[in-house]
Amino acid sequence: MPESLERAGGGVRGPFVRAILTFHSVDESGSVLSIAAFELRSLVESIRASGHRIVPLRAILREPGVPNRVALTFDDGMASLHENALPVLRDLGAPATVFLTTGWLGRDNHGATIPKDTPRMAMLDWTQVRALRDAGWSVEAHTVTHPDLRALSDEEIGRELDDCATAIEREVGERPEVLAYPYGHCDARVESRARSRYRFAVTATMGMLPRQIVEPMRVPRLETYYFRSPRMHAGFDSTRFRGYLAVRSLLRRLRRAR
Repeated sequence: MPESLERAGGGVRGPFVRAILTFHSVDESGSVLSIAAFELRSLVESIRASGHRIVPLRAILREPGVPNRVALTFDDGMASLHENALPVLRDLGAPATVFLTTGWLGRDNHGATIPKDTPRMAMLDWTQVRALRDAGWSVEAHTVTHPDLRALSDEEIGRELDDCATAIEREVGERPEVLAYPYGHCDARVESRARSRYRFAVTATMGMLPRQIVEPMRVPRLETYYFRSPRMHAGFDSTRFRGYLAVRSLLRRLRRAR
């Protein structure tokens, strides 16, 4: 058997994964936005047990061809990150990134642009954001109010992108380099405006990171909701796990196309 394939608990392992993982909240609610703290710990342990390293987001974006690396990202900026995610990842020595919706900080996530059935969650405040930063997290941009940018005028898109970056630079001391599109939505017009302000932008497209990023404004990620259970991620990088992700990716694309 080639050295690139080996037997693991979840089946035959293939080429190493290169991926950016997406999380939202870390809590026990069981909502579609949530992963429990024990699930987060188990996932990180499974990733490492499969021979992968957890690295900062900017590192994996700047050198995507380096194998066996995974980055952890958390969208929106829920308060549960400070309460529940930070202790777990600090204990494990794992870096992470938070994409902030700056207009929500100190409040909750039920802004005017959010579907009414979205679970209501408390958000970080700037003091907690700085605590994440001091613990080694990177802080990147997710707009001010989390709108579907495609529905905005050029001027409104500019304000969402600029005001978010300015607030982060003012409060954290470093301007963000990466944008996460709200809902993962973008088009050519949004992409053009993002490119003039950010080095990279990540989407909600379910996929592994390519060896070379040819579309820096449309970088794929893996939504961890689909494999948050330890039973699902125990075989991280196995052929069974990859097959499951391929099916979930197809179903997600079909659902978003409707």
